[in-house]
Amino acid sequence: MPDIEQQMFLEASPERVFGLIRKVEEFSRYSDAVESIVPLGSDRYRWQVRAAGKVFSWDVAIVECVPPTTIVWRSLSGIPNTGRYHITPAGAGTQVHLVISYQLPSRLLDKTLGRLVNPVVRSIGEQALERIRQRIRAENRQAAAAGLDPNDTIPSA
Repeated sequence: MPDIEQQMFLEASPERVFGLIRKVEEFSRYSDAVESIVPLGSDRYRWQVRAAGKVFSWDVAIVECVPPTTIVWRSLSGIPNTGRYHITPAGAGTQVHLVISYQLPSRLLDKTLGRLVNPVVRSIGEQALERIRQRIRAENRQAAAAGLDPNDTIPSA
């Protein structure tokens, strides 16, 4: 099962970062490849992603949620995949460590489709973290202009 790992420092408290990442249904705003995420209830979501002109859909469940440090998911359908956000305080902000693992159904598919899947999965993770960073920076500027502490504000919808 290939692992894709990414890390990013975000200029916000762990609680604020966790709050943004925990809003799973908003990830369609954070990645161009994610067309939609539909909440199914009980911490389950249906993801729809477009890659290489094809649409892929699968259901995931949040299987561990420990505010403000950990969010873990696993797929319930589609390509088997798991992921973990590990969130830790770091100086004046937060370090986010993301690990995504997936398994294609055969070695042949892994060798052929793996060349497509790996960059798409990596891109979704990178783009999501970067757009969360951009959102935090914009909210930090707005809070500073209003004389507020951005970590005291609730992330906007």
